[in-house]
Amino acid sequence: MDSDDEDLKLAMAMSLQANLPRAARGSASGDKHESIDLTSDTEDEDDDDLRRAIALSMQESANNDVQQSSASSAPPTRVTKTVAVVDKPPGFMGMDRKAMELERLARLGKRKREASPEAPSKQIARAHAAKNDSGETPLQYPSGAIKRTFASKYPRTDDITIEELLEADKVNTAVISSFQYDSGWLYEKLDPTKVKQIWLMTGKHRGEDVQAKRIQEWRESRVPNMKLHFPPMGGMIASMHSKFMLLFGKDKLRIAIPTANMTQTDWGEVANDWQPGIMENSVFLIDLPRRHDGTVTEAKDLTPFGRELVYFLEQQEVGPQVITGLLKCDFSKTSHFAFVHSMYVLNYAHRGPVLIQNGGGSHKTESTHPTGLPGLAHAIRELNLDEVEHIELDYAASSLGSINDAFLSRIRLAACGKSFGTNTAPESNVRDCFRIYFPTNETVEKSMGGPDGAGIITLTRQAYNALSFPRECMRDYDSMRRGMLSHNKLLFARGRRKNGKPFAWVYVGSANISESAWGGQKVLKSGQMGSLNIRNWECGVVMPVPEAKLQGLKQDDVPPMSVFDGTIEVPFRVPADEYKGKQPWFFRS
Repeated sequence: MDSDDEDLKLAMAMSLQANLPRAARGSASGDKHESIDLTSDTEDEDDDDLRRAIALSMQESANNDVQQSSASSAPPTRVTKTVAVVDKPPGFMGMDRKAMELERLARLGKRKREASPEAPSKQIARAHAAKNDSGETPLQYPSGAIKRTFASKYPRTDDITIEELLEADKVNTAVISSFQYDSGWLYEKLDPTKVKQIWLMTGKHRGEDVQAKRIQEWRESRVPNMKLHFPPMGGMIASMHSKFMLLFGKDKLRIAIPTANMTQTDWGEVANDWQPGIMENSVFLIDLPRRHDGTVTEAKDLTPFGRELVYFLEQQEVGPQVITGLLKCDFSKTSHFAFVHSMYVLNYAHRGPVLIQNGGGSHKTESTHPTGLPGLAHAIRELNLDEVEHIELDYAASSLGSINDAFLSRIRLAACGKSFGTNTAPESNVRDCFRIYFPTNETVEKSMGGPDGAGIITLTRQAYNALSFPRECMRDYDSMRRGMLSHNKLLFARGRRKNGKPFAWVYVGSANISESAWGGQKVLKSGQMGSLNIRNWECGVVMPVPEAKLQGLKQDDVPPMSVFDGTIEVPFRVPADEYKGKQPWFFRS
């Protein structure tokens, strides 16, 4: 098993697991599940008594479930063992409607949290935005934004809670993709008795095909309005690691691309009233208006962002109803972003027909949808951010593979909009412009969660001790929210183009620094290009810093990290400390 295999990451995280999912097992009645229809805006009828119970519990939640107090009020005691809950067979979704509601009411009764003085009043005002003259609710994020995830007991800044992101009362159907799920926690946030849901998840687990087991448990669970989907896992694909949410409402579609899994820990929450959050993430989100005239556009007429998103979902075989739901929305405000994906591609070529293998089949297609690092390079060219004279790269990751100078050079090439090919000149001094943010052992030991909270942060001794590992690039990830660990996957690029103009952009998504995520590719001894080998499903978004933010800079200068202010709140301290003899955090099994 490769050291950067995401299945290894799951296995290691699960070795720390202290608790099974909170859900109680339901009866195996074999009830037929309701279909998921994205073409309808209506809600399904449900049991009146259940609806009344839910309404009462929601009222109690509104009265009592308020935001956490600031970090200054947190007691100094550190949790002794806190890990993210990872659903695994058996017991994935064993919960019937009554058990689900009773459990939710019981959990709400345990939460008596104090109001947070740091909650920005403008966020509260936005949450209760009045309708405009047309009767439609104004879009909160019409031009897109990147937010930090909320952290319990820390002051609110430019962050977002899972409730604020989901807006459950405005969602009819949710399509969610994640590497890990905490089903009991997610049911509380997005009630399946009210919201139709499709969950995308990995179909492999430590080399075992678990699709049949999870489907059987789903059928026995009696949870309404639920559908499980497993993207194709044939060929070299080892992990369905992509993370996204498509939240369909009556008036809008909210697209979210987080670095976080669907777990309580990843979204900054804790299971008690005193402990601060231990893990931080980031999320890109944008609200797209629905076309109320009922028109459905064609994928080829969308922006590049929309075309690549639709193509990615088609390859994941989510079904025509999801695609139709997307095509009913207006993507015009996504023209300044790029959607970047990774999927398994065999014998990838930069020109002409290529053979793409997904699941159990193969087919030929033109390379109009490059993936992995070639996809990143294509996105940079589409955004007119290529023709680079000099570039500086800062990459924060929660998992590092067997990386070396050759792989970092391919990342730098892609970040410059260049394709790796047989005539590519060797990259020199790549370590001088590349910084990798990953916590030292000391940082983890002193963190709020301690070593037991770092089960999803992975780097092996074998990979780090290799002579080819770029140790000079390593920087300590020291969160601006002191004591928090990071599950972020963020690539910051700054530089100047050949015309002297400065540029800056950031990638936020699911891809860590590994060939499994971005693809391994070499020039063969024959002089031909080798296959682009990708082992994970991944996705992310490239967001450029606006031109107006760059206008005050000198033409020949490289923008400082502060140039990202207003685009993304950089979550770690810069300049960061070099390791200088310190050891990185190694996972301890």
